[in-house]
Amino acid sequence: FQDYSLLYEEAKYFQLQPMLGEMERWKQDRESGRFSKSCECLVVRVAPDLGERITLSGDKSLIEEVFPEIGDVMCNSVNAGWNHDSTHVIRFPLNGYCHLNSVQVLERLQQRGFEIVGSCGGGVDSSQFSEYVLRRELRRTSRAPSVIRIKQEPLD
Repeated sequence: FQDYSLLYEEAKYFQLQPMLGEMERWKQDRESGRFSKSCECLVVRVAPDLGERITLSGDKSLIEEVFPEIGDVMCNSVNAGWNHDSTHVIRFPLNGYCHLNSVQVLERLQQRGFEIVGSCGGGVDSSQFSEYVLRRELRRTSRAPSVIRIKQEPLD
């Protein structure tokens, strides 16, 4: 919804005080920078070791959603060194399990609604790296419950 100013004018016209109060609070929060939308984040790290090593950090289920070809590996990763808890992984070795280069990884993430919001690089000689922070806004979907229709026929 983009027409908050029009909505505000209507709320003022109809004297909807609770709505006006919430809209004022929302406007102040937004102007002060305190308002942020819920999002999902992933970090892609690319290092030139062994050709090109690509690792991902983030929520396991999110990584599995974007890269379904590694689902079995992620499920069996309970004792792996890069599995620090049950919901997130740090530097999961992506291209050890799926054959994508860094450009393909970033393209797939952007096709799934992610955008690069930060990047950095560093290192010397053989220990160089690049990191990309990607985010995607959470989409609030309010799906109506699915209706199951049963065909009814008269009995003889």
